Amino acid sequence: MVVGHWTDSQLLQAYIYSFHMPTLFIISGYLFKPHAWFKTVLSLAIPVTFFSLVNLIVLLLLGKITFGNMVLPQLFLRIAEYRHGMFIGIWFLWALLGLRFLFGDIQMLNVMRRYYIVIAAVCVLYMTFENHLVSIDTLFRGYLIGRMIPSLIFFCTGFFLFDRNWHPESVPKIYAIPLVLLFFLLPLFNGNCSLGGYNYGRSYLLFAANAILSSLLLFILSTKIPTTKFTETISTGTMVVLGTHIPILLTLDYLLPDTFSLAFPFITMVVCYYIILLCKKHCPILLGKWRQISFTKE
Repeated sequence: MVVGHWTDSQLLQAYIYSFHMPTLFIISGYLFKPHAWFKTVLSLAIPVTFFSLVNLIVLLLLGKITFGNMVLPQLFLRIAEYRHGMFIGIWFLWALLGLRFLFGDIQMLNVMRRYYIVIAAVCVLYMTFENHLVSIDTLFRGYLIGRMIPSLIFFCTGFFLFDRNWHPESVPKIYAIPLVLLFFLLPLFNGNCSLGGYNYGRSYLLFAANAILSSLLLFILSTKIPTTKFTETISTGTMVVLGTHIPILLTLDYLLPDTFSLAFPFITMVVCYYIILLCKKHCPILLGKWRQISFTKE
């Protein structure tokens, strides 16, 4: 995500955007445990408001925006994330909120979890023929929560993998070969895509299939990477990375010469690592958590 939001390479963006946000939804579905809806709202609303203010302050200090360009109602709505986000990637949280509500955080809807395969199939069918039907943005009047519809197949893929007790380390290595080939070939054929930008290339069906297969490949490859405190910490701080990576990148761009620009995403992740540690120790709610996180196995 950080590299995709910084690089100017169309080819690199084509590969990154073909799977990176769908992967987050698959992981979210796999790890999903229903909570009371108001806890979910607070666990998202508090960090979103905080990081929106952080983005606003940095953008003001760097001269990217001015108060003169914003009337108070517009400023409030952007911080409140009513329709438009104050930081890039906020649509993911809106879609995640809608999916969590649909599949269990609202207790009266928890029956939907039993029929997730049928619901996912209907959503894929709708998205495949959306050009001939009423668009999502028309149905949801442009509200970002509408992105839950094209994202639902990935959230439900997480359900599917969890229900079948799927573990990437158990997949025979021979299956990685065709997955690698598809990973390199399908984005070239389908073209630039963006789940948040509502662009699926030639076909939503092809985009979804490629995103799922690429995510499975990523999960398989991740089992070959040694677990470190850095990777464990970053894995718990998606909210921090989402909310701070743009102001960090812009600050680095302001302070350092262009010769270091290729390193900015990696420097950003290091900075995020220490921010996550601080949040974990002093304010876990900014990570979307109610309690402090332990990195030790019980």
